[in-house]
Amino acid sequence: MSSKKWFRCTFGAALACASVAALTAVVAPTGSAVLAQTSIDAGGEFHPLTPTRILDTRPGAYSINDVAPKGPKSAGFGPGTNITDGEFNFSPLGLGDLPEDSTDILAVVATISVVGPTRSGYLAAYPKGFEFGGPDGKGEVSALITYAAGQVVPNLAIVGIGEDDSITFNLYMDGAGTANVVVDVVGFISTSQYSVAGSRLEIVNPGRILDTRTSPNPRGGSFGADDSMELQIRGVDAVEPKVTDIVPNDESITAVMVNLALVNNKPGSKDTFLSVTPKALGPNDKPTASSFAHAGDIKANMAIVPIGPDGKVHFYNHQGDMDLVVDVLGYFKSGGDASTNSGRVVPLEAPFRAFDTRLAEFGDAPLQHGSTEQWSFENFAESVTLNPGAANEQSNPKQQGFIGDLFAVGLQKLDPDDSDQSGSFLQLVPGGLSSNPLSANINFGVGEAVPNMSLVKFGKIRDKDGVVTDKHVVEAFNAYGSVDYILDVYAIVLDD
Repeated sequence: MSSKKWFRCTFGAALACASVAALTAVVAPTGSAVLAQTSIDAGGEFHPLTPTRILDTRPGAYSINDVAPKGPKSAGFGPGTNITDGEFNFSPLGLGDLPEDSTDILAVVATISVVGPTRSGYLAAYPKGFEFGGPDGKGEVSALITYAAGQVVPNLAIVGIGEDDSITFNLYMDGAGTANVVVDVVGFISTSQYSVAGSRLEIVNPGRILDTRTSPNPRGGSFGADDSMELQIRGVDAVEPKVTDIVPNDESITAVMVNLALVNNKPGSKDTFLSVTPKALGPNDKPTASSFAHAGDIKANMAIVPIGPDGKVHFYNHQGDMDLVVDVLGYFKSGGDASTNSGRVVPLEAPFRAFDTRLAEFGDAPLQHGSTEQWSFENFAESVTLNPGAANEQSNPKQQGFIGDLFAVGLQKLDPDDSDQSGSFLQLVPGGLSSNPLSANINFGVGEAVPNMSLVKFGKIRDKDGVVTDKHVVEAFNAYGSVDYILDVYAIVLDD
């Protein structure tokens, strides 16, 4: 079943009101999205780092670079409390091979995890000094992670550095409680002031390169406990649809952007984490977490993984029996032309709520069983201006797509007699594809609120005569039941 929810696009005119922080951040008086830059050398380029844990607030042997008061962090809670009560600040500069000068860093790229929360709630992350919830604290908020008591929930984050060279983390719960926060850095996006060139992002239509349940599967079976495998990335082919060299066999490819689905519902499954690294872990290496899944779950997480010199990445499963599915979403390539914009990643000043299907202005209707609907980002894309006020000012620069946090909220069963363990998946893919790929952005169960950072390429819509009528369209698909969903855009990806 398919529907074009263009009324959502009409009500979604607010898509034109995001502001963009980039090489030098400016917000235009009109409220449209603005990217200002005085030079475009390394600005918006990604620099992969060996995944390194730079913060762990768990006490004892786990503790890494914790900040006072040390140990689990207290959350804000309850109606009427200050929305910033759960804040604590952390400076990542110089840690995990990040630059020591904040003027070199446009945004830090890291997997952030909430571990062992005592109640349900959310975690937000933003540059220190950002007015979370607006000047009065009563405005719209964007969460990076939602969680239930006792869970471990990771998500990829792209977050800028603010006052005092710091990032602010903000925990909120439905009552007094605490949680631990873990940060595994995988790279950073540089400003134009940084003296070393980085890599540019090329978004692709999602393509499957590993499925240990079926194929392709070079290892020939599932993961066991303390188990690892290597996977060729440069020159890898995708299946259904078949794409030869979905990642080019080119030494200039430095990192890959993938969606990792941990299928952890086997008889021998246990709570586990998966590490993905550019080289195999040694006996003394401390693994970082790219994704986590509780026993019985299917959990998806997007990851940016540096590629080893041999063109491979390495997977490590901590414990239990588990299957793994890997879908390529894009790749980073070095050697970009300094005079062009293609592949530069431009973080927004703050996460921008693109849509929330629970709200009247976005249709107030969950996505039904087996249904698709399309969203236009035309207004959003056209609102971006490069170099405002300068001689080389450019309005409406070309854009490949965006990076955003997608949430599935409140799955309702198709039939009341269906199992409480029923689950679904949600796709957000380029509009106008002849058929949807195998990939899923999020897997979720009945009543859950599940996030996953997502890389989405814009697609094109044509009229009956083949004329392109909109070149900034994405399409959502829900496999089972009915579910609401939310998208917060964190960054845009430029094109030429």
